[in-house]
Amino acid sequence: MAHESALLLTDSLPDHAPDGTGAHESASSLPDLGPPAPNLFVIGASKSGSSALHAYLKPHPDICMSSEKEPCFFVDQSELERAWPIMARRPCSHDPQAYLALWKEGATARYRGEGSVYYSQAPHRSGVPARIAEACPDARIIYTVREPVTRAISHYWQRYKEFQEVRPIGQAVREDPLYRDTSDYALQLQAYLQYFDREQIHVVVAEELRTRRREVLASVIDWLGLAPFEYHETQLSDRHRSPPTSRRQRFAAVRNLRDSALWAILRTRLPRGWIDWLRESSTVTFDKAEVDESEARQFLSEYLNPRRAAFEDLIGRKLDMWDEKPRETRTAATQDRAVTPIDARRTQTER
Repeated sequence: MAHESALLLTDSLPDHAPDGTGAHESASSLPDLGPPAPNLFVIGASKSGSSALHAYLKPHPDICMSSEKEPCFFVDQSELERAWPIMARRPCSHDPQAYLALWKEGATARYRGEGSVYYSQAPHRSGVPARIAEACPDARIIYTVREPVTRAISHYWQRYKEFQEVRPIGQAVREDPLYRDTSDYALQLQAYLQYFDREQIHVVVAEELRTRRREVLASVIDWLGLAPFEYHETQLSDRHRSPPTSRRQRFAAVRNLRDSALWAILRTRLPRGWIDWLRESSTVTFDKAEVDESEARQFLSEYLNPRRAAFEDLIGRKLDMWDEKPRETRTAATQDRAVTPIDARRTQTER
């Protein structure tokens, strides 16, 4: 079915918001610049195959994907500085000319795309759809989604690995609404439906992208109105698989150093071997299988199941593949000893 993962809305919703409140100051200078302004946005969700899709779209001759995958240009700058200071310092996140330079080789491409997953983390990244709509009103929006509970768990592990999260997983998913709001796909989609026509939005299910890659990509390309594209096998290899391990900072100051301007300079000037040694010396690696996720999964399931139903109603399709038990589920019943990330540091060899 060519458009199986396309957005098929059944609710009666407004196609556009009444106004463009909350527009990004720098975005307001984009509409008059013309090409190579972007017109294709892979908005996430985080940990749902957006990086892989970005890579799969690159080979198409009519698509130019940004040289920086996640420039976050349409995220409020103060919010970006708090959430991802490394990216906030890069000119492409706030300077229009630097942002447009991400497509300097694609001025004649029919589509110029980028893939910032912060674009689907409302309300924590506020006003993004309005800013995109103001600057790029004819844009196409691709929304990648994944089984909501597993996505939230993976989101936690990503933030833990990047030292943005230090709490045990059960505590973190209860206390921080970012994890469940990002998995509330109906919430995120409705934010875009206030500003974009329904035909401008396409939903890609990560599990289908993984198992029926050619078919899903053919659907995306057809939706974009492009000629069919025959991929080589090498262009369709698995991308960005999460490792079975995570890491914690050995010293409290590691995250501050990692996010600092000093480290941004050092990592470009020091030999690769030195960089690797510094990373290994300042962190401790542990196996995520040692951590009991059952409490977190139970809480997330109870919260997100009704929201999943709302999303399925919104797209007019049941996502039965999400009912299959994820292979990466880890519970106390399936391991000899479950530990929290804090305990895990005592089970690993310091290296």
